[in-house]
Amino acid sequence: MPAILNKRSAIIKLFVIVSILVLIYLQLTSGDGQNSLKSIWLNHRKELKPVYLWLCLCLMPINWYLEALKFKKLMMPHIFLSVKASLLSVLGGLAVGIVTPGRVGEYAGRLITTDPEHKKEGISATLLGSIAQNICNIAAGLAFSYFFLKSTLNVTYNNTFAFVAGVTIQIVILVAVYYHLPQLAHLIEKMLPHNIISRISARLKTLDLYKPALLNVILGLSFLRYMVYFLQYILIIRFFNVGSEIIEIAGNVAGIYMIQTGIPLPAFLSIMARGELAILVWSGLGVSSTVALAATFTLWIINLILPSVAGLIVLYFADIKNYFK
Repeated sequence: MPAILNKRSAIIKLFVIVSILVLIYLQLTSGDGQNSLKSIWLNHRKELKPVYLWLCLCLMPINWYLEALKFKKLMMPHIFLSVKASLLSVLGGLAVGIVTPGRVGEYAGRLITTDPEHKKEGISATLLGSIAQNICNIAAGLAFSYFFLKSTLNVTYNNTFAFVAGVTIQIVILVAVYYHLPQLAHLIEKMLPHNIISRISARLKTLDLYKPALLNVILGLSFLRYMVYFLQYILIIRFFNVGSEIIEIAGNVAGIYMIQTGIPLPAFLSIMARGELAILVWSGLGVSSTVALAATFTLWIINLILPSVAGLIVLYFADIKNYFK
């Protein structure tokens, strides 16, 4: 039996790794993003500002370190994880998530690199971390929505107080939902059929372990991580020598991240949706579609492809046979 498990897990692991590598290769060697980046490099290379690219690259490990630290904190009520172990889990999850809709494979990737005895807890921790990150994406998008709407759709508001009040109320509701997730989960639990409850009840109960003090830490780390990849996007735009006002660029970046939060596509496909979104948004500031696509493609490589390759190495050495017992 152990020999069969070893063989089955090795085949599955090899299939996943090869599939991810093929998809990454196809995305890097074809598509509008790659063509746009090549065009700019051949025709406008002297106009680029490399210092911004290097700064963006330097922020990438900070981005994923913060995510690893957040996952470590999320697992604290269940099991102790070192930052290194947490980082390996995050990278493994990223590699699997890149080929699944809404990056749901991230759950599986993290689980197979952590203790198999804590599968349910790992799912709950990953879900809560994702919710906290999405709240930051949406809240920041709302906070910058005036500049985003003005730049993209040329929409302005005469009643500033009403606009600010409306945005503030929405952000407060988002944060309130976050801090009342256990209560909301149990409310939903009462409304679901018994056969469904029997499967998810244990996962819902783990949410009760997350007290306000820990939720504060998770939301704080999520906000710090948001600021890192928010700054990365601004740096990439500056790298391509876009000379718009910083507040206009910031508004567009916040709006893009807010909209991307609702795109339930695999990361290797969402690059196309992100590209189309970037063209629409940046055209309001007079940025060409070539630059918009090249910026999106470059950031995608830095923040997803490079760490995903590291994640594939983690998966290669991961012992996943315990998940098939």
